[in-house]
Amino acid sequence: MFGLEFLFSTALWALPLAGLPLVLHLLFRRKSPVVAFPTLRFIRASIQRTAARRRVQRWLLLATRMLLLALLIWAIAQPAKMLASGWFAGDSTIAAIVVDTSYSMELKDQQSTLLDRANVMVEDLLRGQLRDSRVAIFKSSPARGEDQSEQLRPVSKIQSEWTALRPQPNPVPLVERIAAATDLLKRQSANGKWLIVISDFQSREFPRALADFPDGRVILLDLQPPTARSAGITRVAIDPEQPIPGVGSEGIVEVAGRASDSRPVTLTLKSLDGSREISRQGPLMANFDTDGRVRVRFPIKLPAERWLLLHGQLEADDVMAWDNARDLLIDIPARRNVTLLENPALPDATRVTKLALDPAEGKLESWPIAVRSAPSADGKQNVLVAILSQWPDAATARRWRDFVRAGGTLVLMTQPGLETTWADAPAEARAALGELLPSTPINAPPVDRTHRAMVLSPHDRLLAKLIEGGMKLDNVSVRRFVPFAVVDPEVTAILGVSPVSGSTARPQPLLLRRPVGTGMVYTLATVPESRFTNLATHPVFLPMLVRMSLRPVSESDAANVELGEPLIVAGSKFASTAQLEIEDPSRQTVIVTPSDDPKGGRRFVFDQADAPGLYFWRRPGVTEPMAIANVQLPAAEAELAYRPAGSVASPGPNTLIARSLEELEGKMAAVSEPAPRWSWAIALVLFLLCLEALMGSISQLWNPIAWRAIFGRSAGSAPA
Repeated sequence: MFGLEFLFSTALWALPLAGLPLVLHLLFRRKSPVVAFPTLRFIRASIQRTAARRRVQRWLLLATRMLLLALLIWAIAQPAKMLASGWFAGDSTIAAIVVDTSYSMELKDQQSTLLDRANVMVEDLLRGQLRDSRVAIFKSSPARGEDQSEQLRPVSKIQSEWTALRPQPNPVPLVERIAAATDLLKRQSANGKWLIVISDFQSREFPRALADFPDGRVILLDLQPPTARSAGITRVAIDPEQPIPGVGSEGIVEVAGRASDSRPVTLTLKSLDGSREISRQGPLMANFDTDGRVRVRFPIKLPAERWLLLHGQLEADDVMAWDNARDLLIDIPARRNVTLLENPALPDATRVTKLALDPAEGKLESWPIAVRSAPSADGKQNVLVAILSQWPDAATARRWRDFVRAGGTLVLMTQPGLETTWADAPAEARAALGELLPSTPINAPPVDRTHRAMVLSPHDRLLAKLIEGGMKLDNVSVRRFVPFAVVDPEVTAILGVSPVSGSTARPQPLLLRRPVGTGMVYTLATVPESRFTNLATHPVFLPMLVRMSLRPVSESDAANVELGEPLIVAGSKFASTAQLEIEDPSRQTVIVTPSDDPKGGRRFVFDQADAPGLYFWRRPGVTEPMAIANVQLPAAEAELAYRPAGSVASPGPNTLIARSLEELEGKMAAVSEPAPRWSWAIALVLFLLCLEALMGSISQLWNPIAWRAIFGRSAGSAPA
C-alpha cells in the first residue's frame, strides 16, 4: 500500500496489542455507587452534565492511547518505500548501452586503455545484470545501412556476434548518440528500461546535458582518468600553402597539451613511401601556453619532387601514443606553362613582367613555372598573362573567357587611360570582358596625384609572408591606374591605393581577383612601367606574380583529411574518366564510379576510408596515381578536456554514476534496499505521548465551560 514495505513485518503481529487499553477499560470499569440524597433537582442535573463530559474525556484519552500503541508497533516494523525496487527486477527489461569508441578512449590508464575497460564493462553487463534482457549497442560512429542500424536484440545473439571494441571516428557528439538510444527506448513497451553510458566524458562529446528520461533509469560509467599527462600533435602545415621548390618555406607543427608543460618536437621531410629521409629539423621545445597550445615553426626547403611527406613527431612518450605523430602530404605540381602575350606598345612592361615570372630565364630546373612569350594563346598554357594597351577584339575576348572557364588562370594588366576607350570597344568584346574584369572601368578624369599602395586583404593567401618585416607596401607609389568599382561579392580586392595627402576618399582597388567557372582572373589596374608605378622594383612584385601563376591549392592532387571524412576527387582532369580505382593502405583496391557534383560536373567519392594512411587514386591498369589522399586520425581527439559526469545527467533516484562495475553494483545494492520512511511516525508518537501526559495531568482540572457566562442568559430564562 502506497508503495511501502516493512523491514520487520513480523512486528505487525503485535498490532492487536493496541486494543489493550480498551480491554483494560472494559474489564476494570467501575460503576458509580448510588447514594440516596434529598430531592435536589438542580444538583442532580449538574452532576449528570459533568459525568457526560468526563465520559467523553475518558473515551478520547482511551482512543489516544490505542493510537499511540498502534503507531509504536507500526514504527518498530519500519515502513519503507522501495526507491529502486526495479533496478534488477522485471520480466520484460530492455537496455541501450551507449559506449564511447572515439580515439580519446585510447588513453592508457592503469595499464590498459579506457576502450579496453569499456569493452570489459559491456561484456560483464551482458553476462550479468542484462543477461535476460533485450539490448541495443550504440557506438560513437553510427551503424551503416538499414540492416546495421541499432536494434534491441537478445543478449545471447549479441554475445554470439561480439567482437572487441575498436576506436572509431565520431562524426557527431556522443550526446546525439545517447539521444538516439533514448528515443529507441521510449518507443518500446517494457517493465524496465535502462540507459547505460560508458565514456570518458570529453567536453566536446557533451556540449549539453542529457535530456530527462523519466521512463527509465540512467547509469553513467565514468572512465575519466584522474589526471591525463598527455600531449598530441593536432596539425602539421606548411607556409605558404603552395610552396616553391628551392625557396625557403616554414613547416608548422601545432601541439596541444597541459598548460605550462613542454615537449620536444621534430619535423622530418620524407619521401612518399617514408623510406628516405630528406631532411630533419629539431628537436625544438614546444612550451604550452595557459590554454595548453603551442605552434612550433621550422625552416625548410622543398626539393623538386612530386610527392613529399612532412612528418611531425613528439619525442617524449605519454599515456596516449597515437597522437604523438602526424603527417602532411605535399603535392609539388608539375611546372606550369605560362604564356606572356607580347605587346610591342609596352616593351618595358613586357620585359619586366617576364623577368619577374622567371628570374633565372629558364636556367633553374626546379622553378615551378615555364615562361614563354607569344603573340597569342595556343591552348597549351596553364596561365595567360596579358598587358593591355588596348581592348582585345571579340574573338580574343571569348577565347580568354573560355580558357578561364575551363580552369585556366588569366592575369590582366591594364594600362591607365584604357577606361576612356571602353565605350568604343565592340559590344561583343565588352560582353566577354565583362565576365573577366572585376567591374566596368570608370571613365573618370585622370587625377595628377601620387598614391600609395596599401593592403586591403591582409590575410589573403597571395600575400602570405610577403607583407611582413621589410616588405611593406608603404613605399610603393602609383601615379596612374584604371579605376574599377567593385560591386560583385565574389570579387576580392587584394591591394588598393590611396592618395598620399589631401583626400579622405575611400581607397581604390589596385589588384583584384575574380573566380570565373573553374578558373581565376587577376586584374592589376596599372602596368609595371616607371611612368605609372614603381611596383616592378618592389620585392613583393616577383613572388606575388609567381603565386598568381601557380596552381591554386584547391586544385591540388593531394588531400589531407581526417578519418571518417569521404575522399573526393573532381575537376576537369577527371571529366572524361569512366571509372577510377582506389588503393587503401592495406593494398586492397576498390572500383569507384562517378556521380553528379552539386557544383556541376562529375566527381568520384569513396566513403569507406576506415583506416589511416595513404589512399591512391588511379586509372585502372595505370601505375602512376592521379591523386593521393592522406587520411589522419581525428586531431580534436588529442585535446583532452573533460566534463564532470555529474553535470551530464540530472541527479535523482533513477540516476547512478560509478567509475567501475564494482562501484555500480554497490550503489545499485544500496538503492535497492528499502529506505525507511518512519521518522514522521516517531515524531507523531512523541507528540501523542506529550498529549497523553498533558491530558492525564489536567484530568482533575477539566471543568465544563460556562457557556452561559460567555453568551449570557437566553431571552426566556428567569433570573437565578
